[in-house]
Amino acid sequence: MSGTLSLLRCLVASRAGLSAAILGILLAMATRSWAEPPAEPADENQSKRLLEMYLTDARALTVYGDAGHQHKLGLREKPVYIWQNRIRSDGQYGAVYVWTDRGCPEIVGTIFSNPNPRGDGRSVLHEFHAVSSRVLYPVGDPQNIWSPRQGIERQPIADAPQPAESPKSRLVQLRSLARDFSAHSISPYDDSRWELRLLPQPLYRYESSDPDVVDGAVFAYVTSAGTDPEVLLLLEARRSGEKPQWQFAAARFSDFNLFVEYKGNQVWQALRDDANPWGYNKERTYRLYTDRIIEE
Repeated sequence: MSGTLSLLRCLVASRAGLSAAILGILLAMATRSWAEPPAEPADENQSKRLLEMYLTDARALTVYGDAGHQHKLGLREKPVYIWQNRIRSDGQYGAVYVWTDRGCPEIVGTIFSNPNPRGDGRSVLHEFHAVSSRVLYPVGDPQNIWSPRQGIERQPIADAPQPAESPKSRLVQLRSLARDFSAHSISPYDDSRWELRLLPQPLYRYESSDPDVVDGAVFAYVTSAGTDPEVLLLLEARRSGEKPQWQFAAARFSDFNLFVEYKGNQVWQALRDDANPWGYNKERTYRLYTDRIIEE
């Protein structure tokens, strides 16, 4: 791919053979392909079938924002992101969904699958993280019950600017703030380290009818092994006192040890241990499990 890019750049500079406009389009396409590998299985029919199944699974998750089960969260049925990881588990393919309340993300979840290691079908896995600031109340399969014990606390971002007045200007601020964060993971299996890459576009951008939330976005960090999110980063302009301020929260979305830095200083981590094993964390805001095996 790097050779193709070099050739296209030379052609653009010399205007040889093709117009500069056409070459510019080709260059942009090549650059985009290099940055984000296509997230489609080789079989188009399989991709369609899996996405239909993932949506059915997402619809089956019912979550309430109160213990009395009076206030049900809403599922955004269009995936906010589709991803793949060709290296792990003989190839994983998944879709990310968001459950919201008053426009705010309350849960980010991915449903994905890969060939079953035993060779007798395909494993379907569910991975959820509550990103709400309050306790949530999921209901569903008792075998895979998910019971968050608390919400996700937001923290002020040191030296962040005052949130801008217009949504357009706040989006510029959101992207700038996200670039000041960095993340990496370390495998608990072989201690290999992975530098995580921030996706250029937020998974989900929102303005809320919640009086405490002015604006916000969910960003994701991925590895070079695939495009599956490993760490979620929430950035919100929240009212605190007389003026709103930018705050952040990070969330585990991986079975690796995870670390987040802000301007080079560590501000969050999730380490695997007895209280934070493969399938959940101590606060139970995170849940990962194999739901079932289906025919390949």
